Amino acid sequence: MAQIADAILTPGRDGAYDAVLKWVLLMALIAMGAVVSYDYGLLTYLFAADESRITVLIAVLYVGFSAHCLWILVELSREYRRALQVKAMLAAATRVPNLPRGGGLIDNYVADVIRSREHPSEVEGNAHLLMMSLGASFRRRTRIGTYGTDLLYKLGMLGTMVGFVMMLNSMGELSNFDVDTLRGALQDMIAGMAVSLLTTIAGLIGGILLRLEYNIADALVTDISQTAVSFTEVSLLPLLARGERDV
Repeated sequence: MAQIADAILTPGRDGAYDAVLKWVLLMALIAMGAVVSYDYGLLTYLFAADESRITVLIAVLYVGFSAHCLWILVELSREYRRALQVKAMLAAATRVPNLPRGGGLIDNYVADVIRSREHPSEVEGNAHLLMMSLGASFRRRTRIGTYGTDLLYKLGMLGTMVGFVMMLNSMGELSNFDVDTLRGALQDMIAGMAVSLLTTIAGLIGGILLRLEYNIADALVTDISQTAVSFTEVSLLPLLARGERDV
């Protein structure tokens, strides 16, 4: 975390970790909303009134997916910084420099583009396919966000069904119509309605907030892909072609 803080707060920074800052700001707003909700007793009621405990599962999954999103953002920000560094080095070079290999996707991509010059007749097709492969590799990391969002929505719908079953079950247990029996049945129906509504609300809110988090990661993937396309088409391929002509 200290390394991330240094990268973010360094004077003259390149903005590679701005996505992490956006995530932190979003989570600060969410935490503030959670504190206000707890202060008004809304969170306490949400978890206490849900007898199915589906809202607890939704909350746990949301925290887990949020932590995964932060990890993804840190990894993508590191790749973005590397892409910006490669772009700057290639823009200032008169020939292809010996780029240090860091083992990241950007470094592997540049190495693959350089190796693809072994078949000059297919270089354009190779570079295009490599750029598509690079974008797919980045988007594979954020695809779990779509699954997580859909999972929270589906859990909310499951809670709706569970609540309706609880309501119908309370009506089926009516054996007579005295005051005590009706009062108990009415309480069970209210509990079932609470489960139905509260789990739906929790699933919707959790899914929407999680989608916002992963949208930050998707936007960062787009920035990385655009940077890679830029330095490939503007600098890397022309430098490689110039080197072949000199040979």
